[in-house]
Amino acid sequence: MTYCTSTDVAIRLGLDSAQKARAATRITSAISRATIDIDQMFRDYGRAAPTGATGNMAAILKEINADLAASIYLEDESAFHQAGADPVRSNVLRTRGNAELLRLAHLGTVA
Repeated sequence: MTYCTSTDVAIRLGLDSAQKARAATRITSAISRATIDIDQMFRDYGRAAPTGATGNMAAILKEINADLAASIYLEDESAFHQAGADPVRSNVLRTRGNAELLRLAHLGTVA
């Protein structure tokens, strides 16, 4: 299960439809990698992976996944050179995603 779609990540990256189509495979791969990171963070806290999340929890996981996937996409060396990505932007996305993920995994739920 993935927590977000390639459209969510493309919005984070500011891609137009043609760029999104060209990057679809790399975005899908980045989403898969981010999903693994999310599941692992929950397991590190002794919690079950939040694969069946609904409501606010699902919405927050979607945002976290999109941030992490976008940072993974930007950190990919080939994407970095082709897109002219800004390493600061990647760091901000990853830091924000990891901070929210850590908080969510620690709490285990959204109130």
